[in-house]
Amino acid sequence: MAIDLFGPVPRKPPVVRMRAIDHGQAPGMMPGWRTAQGAHFRCWRCGHDDGWSFDMTVSEIKRGLPCPKCNEAP
Repeated sequence: MAIDLFGPVPRKPPVVRMRAIDHGQAPGMMPGWRTAQGAHFRCWRCGHDDGWSFDMTVSEIKRGLPCPKCNEAP
């Protein structure tokens, strides 16, 4: 059995992410946008509704956005 000389490894708390509840395309491209894709996000834990966010890639939409309420520093 190995003995841990340095103690437990400190870990960051997990990031709570809002999930996309609807997705679609913007009616037009704004200056500086990469894409016209966007999604409507809502947190599954606290219910925070972020509304529509655009200029996102498909992988960013699938990953979700960090919830501002659940991830506040204590």
